[in-house]
Formats: sequence, structure tokens, C-alpha cells
Amino acid sequence: MKKLIPLLLLFAAFSVLAASGGSIYEKRAPVRIVSEIDRALAKDWELNGIAVPAEASDAVMVRRLHLGLAGRLPTPKEARDYIASKAPDKREQLIDRLLASDGFADYWAMHWSDALRVKSEFPINLWPNAVYGYHRRIRKFLADNEPYHHFARALLTAEGSNFRTPEVNFYRATADRSAAGIAAVVVQTFLGGRFQALSEAERKLWTDRFVPVRFKKTKEWKEEIVYWDIDPSGADSRGPVVDAVLSHPDFSRAAVNRAWGWLFGRGLRPENDGELPVNPPLLDALAAEFERSGYDFRALCRNIVNSAAYRAAPFGESPDADLHFAAFPVQRLDAEVLDDAISDLSGIPSRYSSVIPEPFTYLPSEQRSIDIADGSITSSFLILFGRPARDSGLLSERNNSVTASQRLQLFNSGELYRKLGRIAQREEMKKLPMPKRIEELYWLFYSRPPTAGETRTLLDFFDRMPRGREKWTFPQEICWILVNSREFLYQH
Repeated sequence: MKKLIPLLLLFAAFSVLAASGGSIYEKRAPVRIVSEIDRALAKDWELNGIAVPAEASDAVMVRRLHLGLAGRLPTPKEARDYIASKAPDKREQLIDRLLASDGFADYWAMHWSDALRVKSEFPINLWPNAVYGYHRRIRKFLADNEPYHHFARALLTAEGSNFRTPEVNFYRATADRSAAGIAAVVVQTFLGGRFQALSEAERKLWTDRFVPVRFKKTKEWKEEIVYWDIDPSGADSRGPVVDAVLSHPDFSRAAVNRAWGWLFGRGLRPENDGELPVNPPLLDALAAEFERSGYDFRALCRNIVNSAAYRAAPFGESPDADLHFAAFPVQRLDAEVLDDAISDLSGIPSRYSSVIPEPFTYLPSEQRSIDIADGSITSSFLILFGRPARDSGLLSERNNSVTASQRLQLFNSGELYRKLGRIAQREEMKKLPMPKRIEELYWLFYSRPPTAGETRTLLDFFDRMPRGREKWTFPQEICWILVNSREFLYQH
């Protein structure tokens, strides 16, 4: 305990530092206003008496973009190369590389699987065969950059076996398969609204549209056929449904709001109906641009991460800066991203299993958390850090708040401490003098070099240590300090 107290004090100093803003996190110049999206943001800031924020530093930006678009930390080489580059369009080049990467398809398939309730067990009960087919279809939409309205149409008009036609699982992925239950899922997923907030007449209209949807079982275990009853007149009843959804003014806004929420931690429009968007002109401008692009989802993400809001430094001067996106909202990393980051840094994978009895499931050791298709397959770490259960499809189902139990896990986990020891004891790391080791660890955990003050603090502490085991384990203690700091645990 005597050894732990000064380390805890040192950790407290780093926590304050990581929460305090300054030149590490921002450039001297204010963020540039260059597009219609930026002008909608700037107008809102002006109306609310909020100053144009400072531009985020290169070290913040390279980390933010890798985490936001690919769900991973940049490697030290990627971070160093980006910060050292003098190319005027380096940020745009990085955005395009990340959007075209497998990491983008993997990470955003995780987000869409949350929204589309991809889960084999109760209360969704898609079953494993259907889950993996559905997840692959979602990932294909992202990897191929399929127009969003085509993807929506494919889900809305699907017929066939849940094992052989993945899209039909959109209708199966709800605990309530009545016409009203399906209507509620459609309204929430594609229009971003709560079914119960609609008028009685609107609820009846939407419910009537899905009366023809039917389900029937086959002789194959857990297989189910989804089909549409033929209209008495012989007309295809799916056409009016698709027209009602795709022509609705909220169809584009809902997609924009969802993408914004995944990148910023909260949407422009709250999930509670009746509350106005934070910035209605901004939401409308993004939706209009999304439509003009032919519902290009990558282009939508590109527009958002190119915006002045996404380029802003993480700490605003005004108390309303976060509310109006005049500062990047600081948010804890998603459970899956944090789990993968620790595994990537240590080289030790996590373990996952499910309690599904048919069959009991284990995932391969190289499996990344963001790639887990089935919401029923999890780990104690993912549950503790707020991975959504995928029961409702709401953004709020994911809990990225910090709890005392999470803090205790990070402070006291012997498994985590052993993983961190693997980082510090790598042969290439042990050959470095202590100042260089400290620098390398900062690049690994923070995607930036340490400041002169940070290096001095750590070296002074190291120099005061007696020779022996404490000096030998000091790099491991630094890893423990860094992994418990706000700068590592939070997306900023």
C-alpha cells in the first residue's frame, strides 16, 4: 500500500491534466467555417452567444478519426506520420482512407447491428444462423457503400427464409410481431420517432400497412419464412409501404441523426419525441445533402467529420459549448472499442462465450469485440462497460457513463495488470532508456508524445525509487496510470 499511494497521487495529477485542455488538445486558430454545414453551426453559436471554438490539435484529430470511423486507436506510426505531415489535405486523405477501410465496415456494422437488434436470444430470438447472415448483410451495405435507401428498401420488402434471405430478419428482430409491433419498429428505425408519440390515426395508418406481413415455420430447426399476404385486388402491398417510408420527410433526418449520434455520443434530435433538435437548420442541411448525394452513407459520415463541430477542440469556454457542439463532447470509449484497445496494446485477446445451449458458443481468439455479430455473445467486461443488450434498438441503450464498478475493475484487475506488464516487458521496449520508454508508451496509449512536464514528473518519481523490483516494474506502473486516465478512457 505504501508503494500504491504515491502512484495514486501521480495518477490523480494525470487525471487533472487530461481534463484541463490547453495546447496539447487544440491549435491557436479558431476552427474554420468553410461549408453550408459549418455556417449552420456558426449561426447557432452566434445566436447563443458562443464563441467559435479552437481547432483540435493534430494529435487529437488523428486519434478522434481512427476511433470514430474505424473503432480503434491509431498505431504509433500512424499517429507520428499524421502529426509530422505538412500536407494541407492530410485530414481529408485520412478520412477517405478510413472510410474505405475494413475497419469502417466492421465498426459501423456494430453500430447498425445495435440499431437493428441483431441478437440470437430473448427477447429478439433471431437464432445463431440468422444472426450471422443478417450481420454479414449489414456489413455488406457498408463495405459496398450501397445507397442507404436501397438498403432500407431491401429490408422493408424482404420475403423468404430467415436463414437464406438475411433481410427478412428485420421483421423478425422484434419481440412483438403483431402489425402494430412491426409498425413501431419501422417508425423508430427509419423515421427516428416513437410509435406511441404518434396520433391515434397515424398509429392506425402505420399498423394497417403491416397487416399483410406473415410468419410461418418450416421443418428445419428454427427456420421461419416471412411473406406478405396478397392483396385481394392482386396488388403488391409492399409498394405503398416503401413509398410511405422513403418519401417521409424524417427518413433522411433519422439517418443523419443516427450517424451524428454515433460520432458525437448524442444526436442532434433527442430520442424523446416532442423535443426539438438542438440545431434544426443543421439537421435539415445535412439531410438535404444526404439526399443530393443519392443517400451515400459514406458521404454523410464524411460531411459530419469534416464539419466544424467535429474539428473543434474538446474543451469549450462556454458552459453551453457541449450542448451546441461548439466543443467536441468528451465521452467514454464504447465498451467494445475499449476492450479491443487493451487487447491491441497488450497483444492478449479477450475471451467470449454465450450461454446459448444450441450450441454453446465460443469465439476464436483473434475475434475483435467490435466484430461480434451476436448481441447474445458477450463477456463480463463488455457487460460492465455498458454494451447494449440490443433489445430496443435505441441509441440510449448503450451506456457509456463511468461507474464505480468500472473504476474498481480498472484499478484492481489482476488480469488487466498482467496484460499491461506484457507491454512494458517487450524486448524492443526494454532496450530503450527510460525517457524513450516513456515516450513510446505515450504514443501507444495517447497517440502523442509526452509534454516536457509529464516526462519530468515521471522521471523524477523514477529517480527517487530505490533500486530493485520497484524500478524494474515502473514501466508497467506507467501503463497502469495511462490506462486509468481520462485521456485514454475517453474519446475526445
